[in-house]
Amino acid sequence: MKNVLLSTYADMVLSVHTGCVNGKIAVSKPLYLIAIMEAIEFQVLNENKIDLFNVFVRKRFGQLYEQVNGNKKGYEISFFVRPFFHLDSAMFYHLIWKQGLEPPVKAVTPSAKYLRENLLYAKLDDELWNLLQVADNREYLKRSIIQRYLTEKL
Repeated sequence: MKNVLLSTYADMVLSVHTGCVNGKIAVSKPLYLIAIMEAIEFQVLNENKIDLFNVFVRKRFGQLYEQVNGNKKGYEISFFVRPFFHLDSAMFYHLIWKQGLEPPVKAVTPSAKYLRENLLYAKLDDELWNLLQVADNREYLKRSIIQRYLTEKL
């Protein structure tokens, strides 16, 4: 049986708010989370600081998005900003701003330029970050995300 902390984070990850596009669940946030986990797996992300311009995370997100949705929209920085920014509504993901700055309206996605100028990085809860350092935990969370949001798509 998985430990209580992993189960708690699995529940949080599987409760991520997703929108609806053309009657289908928007899966950008779950795909972004998988890209983060794979960046950790391939040791591209070695500290709990996720940069908006991390090439591996952006490229992998784009590949997953294309695989699921059949188009290359996920490769565009303007599109990638959405899950990067809006995942902040989840309790385990945090945007770390320069000098305490934040966008005035959370419902509006800021530009990549605004984020580059005002955001230091995003981070996961330290407990979740530590759990993701273990391959079995990453695999468990990835499988859970796929079963919940991406059945028959990946």
